[in-house]
Amino acid sequence: MATVEDAIAAAVLDLFQLPDWEPRLPIHRLYVAPDFVKWGDETAVLHDKKFSIGGRTLFEHLLQTLCDFRCMERFHCGDLRRLMPTSKGIWSMHAPGLRIYGWCPKQHEFVAVTGATEIDTKTDKTLNGKKRKHVEQFIYQHGLSQTILRGDILAIFPHKN
Repeated sequence: MATVEDAIAAAVLDLFQLPDWEPRLPIHRLYVAPDFVKWGDETAVLHDKKFSIGGRTLFEHLLQTLCDFRCMERFHCGDLRRLMPTSKGIWSMHAPGLRIYGWCPKQHEFVAVTGATEIDTKTDKTLNGKKRKHVEQFIYQHGLSQTILRGDILAIFPHKN
C-alpha cells in the first residue's frame, strides 16, 4: 500500500463517520484503524461512569474529540502534540483523560491507530514510547511510511493567508 486511500480499500483504515447527533459538517479527514475502534468499544473504563470527567464518560469525550477534529476549522493546537523523537512524525491527540496515537498523512488529516487512558500513561512512564512504536509498526506493516507528514503543528495546520 502506498496511500491512505489504498489502506481504506484494503480495510486497514476507515474514514471516521460523524455520529447522527453531530450537527456540524466535516471539514477535515480523520481515519481510524479497526483496532482503535475496537479499543474504544471494548475498554470498560471508557464507558464506566465512575471515571467520568465533567459529567461525560471517557468514551463520550473520545467521540467529542474526534468530532471536533473533523468539524473545527482549526483544531486546538495543545490537543495535538508530537511524540519524541519528533523526527518519526508520530502524534498524540489529547482528549480529556485520554491519549490517541497516530500520524498525519496530509495537512488537516489524522490517522488514529491506538489509544490509552491518561491514568495509564502516568502510571507506566514507558507507555507513550510503546504506543509510538505500535503506530510505527502499523505504518510499516501496511506500507504507509510514505504518507507521514513531518514537521511541527504549522506544517499540519498552516494558517490561512
